Formats: sequence, C-alpha cells, structure tokens
Amino acid sequence: MRENPVRKGAAWVAAKSRFVFMVPEGMERLAEDLLPLPDPVWVERYHFRGEEELTLRYLLVLDALNFCFWPPAGFPHRPAQERWMVLGPEGERLTGYYALSFALRRLALESPGFFVPEHLAAVTEGEVAEVLGQIPLPFWRAMALREVGQALLRFGSAQNFFAQAQGSAKRLVELLTAHLPMFRDAALYDGRWIPFYKRAQILVADLWGTFEGKGPGAFRDLSWLTAFADYKLPQILWASGVLRVHPRLAERIKKGEIIPWGSPSEVEIRALTVVAVEKLVEKLREKGREVLPFQVDWLLWNLAQRGLGVPHHRTLTWAY
Repeated sequence: MRENPVRKGAAWVAAKSRFVFMVPEGMERLAEDLLPLPDPVWVERYHFRGEEELTLRYLLVLDALNFCFWPPAGFPHRPAQERWMVLGPEGERLTGYYALSFALRRLALESPGFFVPEHLAAVTEGEVAEVLGQIPLPFWRAMALREVGQALLRFGSAQNFFAQAQGSAKRLVELLTAHLPMFRDAALYDGRWIPFYKRAQILVADLWGTFEGKGPGAFRDLSWLTAFADYKLPQILWASGVLRVHPRLAERIKKGEIIPWGSPSEVEIRALTVVAVEKLVEKLREKGREVLPFQVDWLLWNLAQRGLGVPHHRTLTWAY
C-alpha cells in the first residue's frame, strides 16, 4: 500500500525544521504517562446516531465544519475567553468540537431536513449563524456545507458516497480530498506541498467510532491514518516537553499573535505534531502496548482538554 503522504511530508518537514523540535526525554516521559491509560472511547452523548443515511450525512457535515473554534465573534477586539458555546445535554457549557457535534446532533433530531443534499448545496452564511449561533468563520462554514451538498447530489446519497471507499481508510481520504476541496488541507513548505488532511482523516476515525468498527465504520487499514494535526495536540506536546519551540515563536504564541496559515512556523508546528505521535506509537509499542496513531491522537486530545501550562497557537483557517 502506498505510504500516507501526510506521514511522508511531515517527516520531510521535521528534518528541515527551524522553529519546532522534538525532545527525546519528553517523549519518554509522555509515553510512560500514556501507557496505563485505557483506550479512548467514542463519546456517544455528544454525537448523533440514528438511521444510517442521516447518520452519514451528519458525520460528513460534522467534519466539514470541524475547524477553528477559538476566535470569538468580533475578534480581535474581544477577549479570547469569550468562546463560542453550546449548552449540552445536562446544561453543561460545551465549547469547540463537542459544541459543534452536539449542536448538529440536536439539529439532526429536530430538523433532519437541514441535512438534505439540496438544502446543504444552497446554505448561506446567514443560515449558518441562524442554526449555530456566533460560531467563528461562518463564511467558510457555509462554503464547506455547500461543497458537501454538491458532492452528495453527484453521488445520489451519503451511503453511495462512502461505499466508494470499499472499506479502506486510504481510499476514503482520497475520495474526500478529490471531491470536496475544503478537505484538501495542504501547505507549501520550502518549495514542496505538504498535505495534512486533518478533517478527511478524522472523518474515517469518526465513522469507525460511530459504527463501532462495523458497516460503514469497518476499515481494514486504520494504521494508514496519522495524527490529526490541529491546535490542541501541539499544545499538549509542547506543555509535556515532547516538543521544543524556538523562543521567538514561543513568545509570539504566548502573546496570542496570529501565526499565519502556511507560514514555515505554522507548518512545522503541525508536521512535528504528526511525527511526534508516530514516535509515541513506537515508544508505546516498545513498552508492550499496541495502539494506532489516531488512538494516540484521541488520548492526547482528551488530555489536552484540561488546563495546560502553555496556550495553543492561533491560526485563522478553515483547514483545522
């Protein structure tokens, strides 16, 4: 099987990196911390699962919109603490990904017509704000939804779309990046295009979690997936001493400066995240625990929801 281009590109960047570096001692410590943790489980209470076609549409919409939750409405003139928020099943304050997954869950239960391909293909920025409130980057989210609707219209249904993958994570990522341009997450670094495919890869894992590895969630090549390079993973890898950040870049992140999408430092943050997770998988295997990169990603993401000693980097983008 052809090597995942995300894994290959990230390793190439890591070999040239000037702003972000791996720390072997930190890697060893974090592997020891991860070793006794139970395998991550799918959090059903924040996700929708019902009739198969609607569930597949829900997941495609969920990961089409799964990017950049941190900037508050009115940024940069309002404080970062004012984050987009949704009330959860017991009135808890949900932010970020879980806020999105639960808001869409509620929409699937109460207004399933929202997920009809003809409707998605014509969604406006105003309607995004109407159904999701003050979620950041509504223009890009409306565009992402229209892409989903247009793809579903071409294939006839979500079931037909996902069936093209034939149980292969690799084929599904290729399918998504071929037919939905906003899933085609890549950046130019030192004259070479470096793919990350964060949301395309995470959709595979979300299908696996939702369907418990059966039916549309059955994939024979889950090991092909890499980590899903976002904001929270590099944050916890930095806080845990696995990654070392150049002092000038560290200062910019701590000040809350925007790190432009596609800039060398931003690409290195993400690439080193992918490579660090690969190294953690190797370390855990040496210690007797077999785990896949996407499962280590989930473990780290869950740990990153607690308070950390460093902030995440800020990049305004639809990519992640």
